[in-house]
Amino acid sequence: MVQYLENYKKNIAIDMRKRGFSYSDIYNKMNIPKSTIVSWVKDVKLTKEQKEKLKKRRTEIARTNFQKRNLRTAKLIESIKLSSAQNIAKISKRELWLMGIALYWKERLASGDGSDLKNGVRFTSSDPDLVKIFIKWLREVGEIDDEEIKFDIFIGEDKKSKMDDTKNYWAYITGFPRGYFPRVYFQKKYPVKKIPKNKARNYSKSEFGFLRVGVRSSSMLARQIAGWAEAIKDYLLGHEIKK
Repeated sequence: MVQYLENYKKNIAIDMRKRGFSYSDIYNKMNIPKSTIVSWVKDVKLTKEQKEKLKKRRTEIARTNFQKRNLRTAKLIESIKLSSAQNIAKISKRELWLMGIALYWKERLASGDGSDLKNGVRFTSSDPDLVKIFIKWLREVGEIDDEEIKFDIFIGEDKKSKMDDTKNYWAYITGFPRGYFPRVYFQKKYPVKKIPKNKARNYSKSEFGFLRVGVRSSSMLARQIAGWAEAIKDYLLGHEIKK
């Protein structure tokens, strides 16, 4: 009886294989180990059309599984982001103060651009969110009035036709009227390997270029920020704070 049942299953497996079913199809239908299925149907020859059909189906299954994995990963990432976001309940003025110093440190002081402190506070970025955060920092921590804030736009010379769109974009991002953006500087497009040291940013890569946020008559504030950054560095690295 057992032998009869096994032969019966084997004949079904062979018949399914002759009709072009894959090993996975047979396994899902009959719940038999794939190694057993392979040994049963190894002598079955498939037609060219059947082979092409199986190949196409394997490709589709692989693509579907890839998309499912991507979707699961995206959901996991979103879940982590939502969970971690809940840890930031409220940002105090002191925390905002430290964040602004860190931003300025990374953008100017760490890059060596802090040597021209006499030119005042200048923060440059193509990231609209960083620009917004720094403007918020100037207003709430630096207590800088909007009339003291100025802007310069830097874009690639290949984007001259988008000058109006660029001004509208940064006006929208910052919430300042277009009149605050009188200066647009067009930069030459350099190959990545040939960008001069004084042109460290490749302005042509960003659709709307870079926005430089400046503060009028702010050389003392720039020196103050540099001092704060130096004190933070000394404290975190365990050095004695200079007096």
